[in-house]
Amino acid sequence: MRDRIAALGKQTVVYGLSGVAIQMAGVVTLPVFARVFTTAEYGVLEVGTVGLGMLVILVDLGMASASQRSFFDYTDEQEHERRAVLFTALALSGGASLLVAAGIIAAREPVADWLFDGQGYSTVVVLLAVALPVTILAQFFREILRLRFRPWPFFWSSMVGAIAGTVVSVVGVTTLDLGLDGAVLGPLVGAGVAAVYGGIAVRGEIGRRLSRPELGVMLRYGIPLIPTAVALWALSFIDRLMLSQLSDLGEVGEYGVANRISTPLLFGVVAFATAFAPFMLAGHAEDQEMEKRVRGRAFTFVALGLALLGLILALFARELIAVVAPEFDTAYQAVGLLSLGLVAYGLSSVAMSGIALKRRTGYFALYSLVAAAVNVALNFLVIPPFGMIGAAFATLVAYVLLLCLYYRKSQQLYPTPYQPWRVLGAVVLAAALMPLGAAAIEPLALAVVLKLAALALYLVALRATGVVTADDVTELRRLTAWRPGRGGESSGSSP
Repeated sequence: MRDRIAALGKQTVVYGLSGVAIQMAGVVTLPVFARVFTTAEYGVLEVGTVGLGMLVILVDLGMASASQRSFFDYTDEQEHERRAVLFTALALSGGASLLVAAGIIAAREPVADWLFDGQGYSTVVVLLAVALPVTILAQFFREILRLRFRPWPFFWSSMVGAIAGTVVSVVGVTTLDLGLDGAVLGPLVGAGVAAVYGGIAVRGEIGRRLSRPELGVMLRYGIPLIPTAVALWALSFIDRLMLSQLSDLGEVGEYGVANRISTPLLFGVVAFATAFAPFMLAGHAEDQEMEKRVRGRAFTFVALGLALLGLILALFARELIAVVAPEFDTAYQAVGLLSLGLVAYGLSSVAMSGIALKRRTGYFALYSLVAAAVNVALNFLVIPPFGMIGAAFATLVAYVLLLCLYYRKSQQLYPTPYQPWRVLGAVVLAAALMPLGAAAIEPLALAVVLKLAALALYLVALRATGVVTADDVTELRRLTAWRPGRGGESSGSSP
């Protein structure tokens, strides 16, 4: 079991680097954009970026998850069938993205007026629409690399796209003085470069035959994931749209910076989820009991890692923002709540496993819609009096609810030996210390000392309460002794 956890850890590290490469574009451009754009303009950029993210999730039509599940229905010897699965999924999601992009371009003026409160920006809408099918293509090629357990080409696809996008954005905004158009052009170019690299990396691995039987299987699996995807988008992003309507774009800008500060935690969540899904499916096909034990152990380690990183970000958010975006002087107050929400979201990627393995994806749709409805209702209640703090709180509540619903149903369908009290202990101890990060402590030296002391207290409390055992420490040392570049790709070939 330790070898399997180590393999998962290695892949998570590589995929984490990939996530860093993609998200570093936001980290690098944040100081530039924060100085060039007003808070309202940054709010426009945030709404546009969020809208593109929603469309990418929606036009996927559930094919990323469905093709992944169907891919592992076949063995390595059934390569022809696997390639047919991939081609069928790409044809469906790619075609949908082209149709939606064409519709948005045709209606760019009313779309811009609706999104940006009548301030125009139709060129921004066109650039975002063009980016939609390009982004779908780049992401699909990376999905193939993930299914083939090729993390390093996955990493390089992310890296070249991130570099190209960042350079174009910065040059477009500063040197070419393109304003928001330049900021949006960068991600479009970055996605295009990533798509070209990915296409070269997976050449020959996609079939040229549409499989009607597999189309039916994947649609039955994927269709319930469409409302799921919409609901999860609402959980992740609708708070910014509601802030723009119930508060103002300046508040959206502050909230956007708070989300950027929590980005490293999102790195960890995305990295683990990227490595975990194919790892779980391949392990389930090989040895179901072993897969259960590994997943149960992984749940605890994920909670520890995410809770620790979330605490660090929450404690030092004010100091980080003072360096990268000093004009956004209230954003730090929302980072703690956002971090806790991301911890719950990351744990959901494991808690939902039983539902996915039993192909009962209708529960994904039901539970995500319930959580999204709770989120929207809470936003209406708490945004008017509390602004972005209310939005962050509503998102946290919804993610925790979703985690609990996923966990309960998965355990009913496919019982797994988790250790919920240890997971809960890791998160609760971190949450108890996070409010210190929202306090305006002066001078800086005193703030840093107090926050470092809180971090040390958390680590001591983990051992003192038994959340972390001596065996855990030994195993974590073994996992962290792995050096990237020594068997990095091959380690994932036999989970």
